[in-house]
Amino acid sequence: MIRRKPLSIKARLLLTNIGFVFFAFLWIILIFNLLINNYISNSASSQLAQVRSYQAQITSPSGSISINLEDAPRGSFNTHPVAFNMNDKYEVQDLEKVGNFEKETANHIAHALKSQKVSLDNVKNYRLDISGSTFYIEASRQESGLYQVLYVDITGIINFTNSVNLFLVSVALAVILILSLAVTFVTQRLIKPLSILAKFATRIGQGDFTEYKGSFQDRELATLAHNMNVAARQLDNNDKNQKLFFQNASHELRTPLMAIKSYAEGISYEVMDPKKASETILYETDRMSELVEDLLTLSRLDSLGGHQEMARQDVRAIMRDIVKEQEIFAEQKGVKITSVFDKKAVMLTCNYKALRRAVSNLVSNAMRYVETELTLTCVNKGHEILISVANDGPVIDPETLPHIFERFYKGAGGVHGIGLAIVKSIVEQHRGQIYVKSEDNQTVFTMIFSKTPEKMLEKKEEI
Repeated sequence: MIRRKPLSIKARLLLTNIGFVFFAFLWIILIFNLLINNYISNSASSQLAQVRSYQAQITSPSGSISINLEDAPRGSFNTHPVAFNMNDKYEVQDLEKVGNFEKETANHIAHALKSQKVSLDNVKNYRLDISGSTFYIEASRQESGLYQVLYVDITGIINFTNSVNLFLVSVALAVILILSLAVTFVTQRLIKPLSILAKFATRIGQGDFTEYKGSFQDRELATLAHNMNVAARQLDNNDKNQKLFFQNASHELRTPLMAIKSYAEGISYEVMDPKKASETILYETDRMSELVEDLLTLSRLDSLGGHQEMARQDVRAIMRDIVKEQEIFAEQKGVKITSVFDKKAVMLTCNYKALRRAVSNLVSNAMRYVETELTLTCVNKGHEILISVANDGPVIDPETLPHIFERFYKGAGGVHGIGLAIVKSIVEQHRGQIYVKSEDNQTVFTMIFSKTPEKMLEKKEEI
C-alpha cells in the first residue's frame, strides 16, 4: 500500500481557510438568492393581482378588459405593468393600443411562449427569461376569445441581484487572497523555527547532544526548545553513564575471570595445589555470579521504570524475614540485631520482591561494617513510612558520602559498588527518598515512603 506524503502545515492551513471561506460565502450566496427569488416571485404575484383588481374596477360596460395601465399599481419594484392581447395562435393583436417598445416586447413574449409550448390557459405568475430580460406573466381569456397577457418587467431587480452575487464572489476572492497571504506569513514564521528544531532532533538522534543556543519569540517554540535541550542533557548523561557502566562492569568481571584463569592454568601445569586452587576458583565464581546477578537486577529495574506490580504489604513482615536470614551471620560476628517496629501494621503499596531486595541490601551492607549492634526501624510517621538500618561501625568518609549510591562506586570495604545503587533505584521507583547519615560512630540509612504513592501501572516483572 502506497502511503501518501503528508501535507505541510502551510498547505493544510491554506486549504482549511480557503475551504472555510469558500463554503461560508457559498452558503451566503445560496441563501441570498433563495430569499431574493422568493421575494421577487411573491412581489410580482402581488403586483399582478393588484393590477387585475385595478382592471376590474375600470372595465368598460361592453365587458372588454382595458389594456391602458398608466395609473395601475406599480408594486414594490416600481415597475410599470403592461398588457396586450394575443389569440390562441400566439399572435399579438391590437398592437396600435401599445407603444413601440411594448410592441417589440409583446412579440418577443409571444414568440417565447409559442416556442416553449406554454398553454395560455395555465399562465399564472409565470417567469419568462428572454434576450437578457426577465418577466412575470399572467394570461386570462376574454369574452372575445382573445387572451390578454399581463406582464411586469423585473430585469432591473434581477440585474441588481446579479451585481450583488458578483460583489459577494469578489469579496470571497479578496478574503481568500488576504487569508492566503496572512497564512503564508504566519506559517513562514512557524516553519523556519520548526525546521531548526527538526534538525536539532536529528542531531540528537545521531548522538550529538550539544544544546541549541538559539532563542524563539513564540512561547510554545521556546518551551519546546527548552524541553529538547533538557532531553539532550539527559541523553548525554545517560550515554556517559552507560559507557561508564560498561567500562566498570567489564573491569569488575575481568578481575574474577583473570583469577579463575590463573588458578585454572596453575592446576593445568601442576604448579598449584588443586584443592586450594579450586577453592579460589569457586570463590571467584561466586563473586562473579553475584556481580552478574546484580547487573541483571539493575538492568531489569531500568527497563521497568516506574511500572511494577504493586500490592499492599506490611513492611514489618518483610523486615522480620530479613532479620531471620541474617541471625546466623550476626551470631558468627557477635552482633546484636535490634528491631524497632510499630505495634500497628505498617502498610505500604509496593512491589514485595523489590522492597525486600532493597532492605536486604542495606542490611547486608550494614553487616559488613557493624561492630556490636545493628538496629532496624519500621514505623508509621504521619502520612509517611520510615524504614532505617543503623550500625555502630566506622563512620563513612565525608568525601565518600555523596557518592555511595553511584553505580560501581566502592568505598572502603566495598565489594562491587552496585548494592546501594540497586537500593536507590528501588526507592525512587516507589516514589520514595533515601538518606544516609554517618557521624558519632553510627551510620544510618533511612528510607521514607508516602502512604499514598502515585498509582503505578501493573507490569509483571520479577526483580
